[in-house]
Amino acid sequence: MIQRQDLILLLTEMQDRGENVSSQINKVLSSQSIPLDVLKYINDNRQLDVTEFYKHIRKNYNNKKSKLYKNIVGEIKDPNDVLTTLASFALQTLLYSDKVQNKQMFLEHVRFEEVERCLANYAKTYDLVTCQKLLYLIRSDLKAVESIYR
Repeated sequence: MIQRQDLILLLTEMQDRGENVSSQINKVLSSQSIPLDVLKYINDNRQLDVTEFYKHIRKNYNNKKSKLYKNIVGEIKDPNDVLTTLASFALQTLLYSDKVQNKQMFLEHVRFEEVERCLANYAKTYDLVTCQKLLYLIRSDLKAVESIYR
């Protein structure tokens, strides 16, 4: 998930290129959460890799190439589909990461480490509840990111 410090870093990069982003920086610093209008501003002026990734998986679903998007945003009826959805999400994340500017930030924004840790935990404990909770978080992230580019 995108953190406040990521927004500050991205805004600082924009400021270094000569853009006046002081009001956006002040908004981030004074807010306890991620201001979606600032996220939208950044995305409008410097396309975020995570936004493009979520567009990519949605496009693949629309073109009937993948069910990943549907599995993330829809309700999964079979609990085992949670595992395949998370594993597929991790694989798509890795494949897409070759196209991004900042791989470390991208993997952090899509919760790659959390997904891998959750799947590894499942292999040891068979705890599916944690995997379901993580999938709900990814769904929330995706919907929040989609809201800034609609």
